[in-house]
Amino acid sequence: MTNVPYRPDLAWVHHVGYGDLARRAAAGLLPLLRTAGLGPGARVLDVGCGSGLLARRLCDASFAVVGVDASAAMIGLAREHAPGGRFEVLALPTGRPAGAPGGLPDADAVVSTGHVLNYLETPEAIASALGELATAVRPGGLLAIDLMTERFARRHEACAPHVRVEEAWVVVTRDSRPTPRVLARDIIVFRRDGTDWRRSDEQHRNVTFEVGPAREILRAHGVEAEEREGFGGERPPEGLVVLVGRRAARRD
Repeated sequence: MTNVPYRPDLAWVHHVGYGDLARRAAAGLLPLLRTAGLGPGARVLDVGCGSGLLARRLCDASFAVVGVDASAAMIGLAREHAPGGRFEVLALPTGRPAGAPGGLPDADAVVSTGHVLNYLETPEAIASALGELATAVRPGGLLAIDLMTERFARRHEACAPHVRVEEAWVVVTRDSRPTPRVLARDIIVFRRDGTDWRRSDEQHRNVTFEVGPAREILRAHGVEAEEREGFGGERPPEGLVVLVGRRAARRD
C-alpha cells in the first residue's frame, strides 16, 4: 500500500459518505467568521479543502473562497461541487512566503478542518506548516484549525475495524499505532464499476501534535490562538482540538 492521500475512489467515497464533519464545522465557522467582522467578499483560505463541502457553504455565504489540498482527486471534486471557489493542488509545507508563487495565498481568514496538518510526515513539517498558515492571515484576520493530539490517537488505537456497506461502495478501515506519535489507518475501498467491483487500498499516517507547542508556533508568527471545544456548537471527538486566533490589526 502506498501512503498517498485520497486517490479517486476514496476521495469520492469520502465526499458522498463522510461529509458530516465538514457540515458541522461549517455551522460553527460561519458565525465565527461574521463575529470576527468578516463580511461578503472577504477572502477565506480553506487549507485541506477536500471535495469542497465546507468551501461550498462558504461560497454560499458570499465569501471569496480559495481552497488548497494535496490530493488532485479531491481538488477535482471541489471544482465540481463548489464552482464559486478557486482551487489548487498544493502540498504543505510549501517552503515559500505567503503570497509568493508556490506559497499559500494570504487571506482574511485561514481555516482548516479534518486535522489536515496531521497528515504531514513529521512534527517538524507540521511546525513549518503551522507557521505558514499563521503568516497567511492578514492583519486583523482570523485563523481557525483543528489538530489531532495524542489523546485522540490513544482512544483509537484499540478501536475495532470500521466497516460500512452501501449499494455502490464498501469501505473497511483499521487503526494501529506503528510508532509513538503516529496513528495509522489502513483503508480498503470497493467501488461498483458497472457489474464489477474495483478495489483500492491506502494507508493514512497521522502524526499527532500537541496544543502547547502549536500555540507557541502560532504566537511566534503573530497569531495569538486559544483552544476551544469546537468551531461553534459542534463537539469534536475527544483529543481533536480546535485552535482559534487573530492576527493583530495593522496600526497606521
